[in-house]
Formats: sequence, C-alpha cells, structure tokens
Amino acid sequence: MPRVAYFFGISIYMYMDDHGVPHCHAVYGDYAGAFAIQSGELLSGQVPPQQVKKIKDFILANQSELMEKWDELSN
Repeated sequence: MPRVAYFFGISIYMYMDDHGVPHCHAVYGDYAGAFAIQSGELLSGQVPPQQVKKIKDFILANQSELMEKWDELSN
C-alpha cells in the first residue's frame, strides 16, 4: 500500500488490490476514510471536518495524477 502523499499530518494511500470506484484512503491520527477521486467526497470512514476539506482540496487539485496512479495500480 504505497503512500502517495503526506500533508498537514494526513497520509494518502492507494491499495493495490482495491476495487470499485477510483478512490484513495486518508489517515489522520486515529481517523481513516476512503475518498472518491472524481469528487473528493468521503465514501466511508470517519475524518474530522477540517481534514475532510483539506483532503478534498488535495484530491481535486491532483485528480489527474491520482487517476494515473489508480490506473497503474489497478492493472
């Protein structure tokens, strides 16, 4: 499970055997959640609202790179 980014204490991961809609996983302390790459929305898990906003902003600003990584790991 490669960490693809780290900012403000938030780690962004992609799992090599994940299926479903393109998404990434965010970990912040004891919190974790899965976020859609297309919209940046929280799909599952629990993350404090301030960190949800930072994660969504990161995803939307880096969508094309995240999709490339998703495609690379999905194949």
